[in-house]
This record gives sequence, C-alpha cells and structure tokens, in this order.
Amino acid sequence: MYDYESAKILDIYPYQIKSNKKYSQVEVFFDKLEMVDFQEKTQDYHSYQKSLEKFERFFELMWLKSSEFYAFYYIPDPLYKDQLYYKVYENEWNKIIPKDLTEGILLNIDEYTILISLIKLAVSDHLHLHIILPEENMVFSGNGLAFLIYSQRNLELFEKIANTEGLYIR
Repeated sequence: MYDYESAKILDIYPYQIKSNKKYSQVEVFFDKLEMVDFQEKTQDYHSYQKSLEKFERFFELMWLKSSEFYAFYYIPDPLYKDQLYYKVYENEWNKIIPKDLTEGILLNIDEYTILISLIKLAVSDHLHLHIILPEENMVFSGNGLAFLIYSQRNLELFEKIANTEGLYIR
C-alpha cells in the first residue's frame, strides 16, 4: 500500500509554499509556541488551535465512516516530561501509553477520546502516527501539520471532506 511515488499530502495549505521567508511568517508549529501562549491564549495559540481543530474534525469524520480504524505509533524514547509538549498534553500521553510498553503499538481505535489524543500529539509533531483504514485501503502517515496519504483509490470524496474542514489534499 505504501507507494512513495503516488503519495498525496493532507495539508493546511492548498499548495506548497516555496518561499521560506513567507512561510516562516505564517507557520503555526507547536514548537513555536511557549507556555505563555497557552496561559494567555495568544494569537499564535489561536492559530495553532484552529489548525489542530481542522485535523481533529477531518479524522473524526474518517473514524465515524470506518468500521475498522487503526493507529500505529511508537512512544518517543526518551519522553521528556519537563518539556512543553508533555506538560500541555500530559492527559493525552497518559491515555495512549500502555502499561506494558512494546516497540510499536497497533491499536483499533474505538474510543473517540483516544482518537483525539493521538491527533493532538501527532499534530504537535511529537508522535509519528500512522492511521490505517483497511476498508478504504488507505494509510495516513505523519506528524505536524501535514500527513502523507497512501492510497490507490480515487480521493475525490476525501478531498471534499478535507476542503469542508479547511484542509487540502494535494
């Protein structure tokens, strides 16, 4: 299913921004934020949250559509518990770390809260997540504000859903 030549991208922009100077002015990466952004709800915080909500809603719709919805991920080693990415999403980390830690975790997602926790951690660029939709013969792979899509199917329906949520498949 992984054909690197035909991978598409689920992204917050409808095209690749080629100017680094322009992109650096509008980037909303989690690591650009500081604790004050979360405490005072700054403009950067709102920009990041808006992008995060787009991915949460898109994957929520994929999850609702699918009778089988799997996630595969590795827990980062080491997991720096004194860093912002852990402190902000401590509850999410606690939900997805199993008691008997294995090398890779394959999980059939049947709880909405687990889905949202995984998306928050992946979009914050601290968990590399693979979402597997066997019925659609599709894999979403990524972290940060873009996911690669591996599929040999027509993505027209998924493009419509993404566009409705303010995301783009290119």
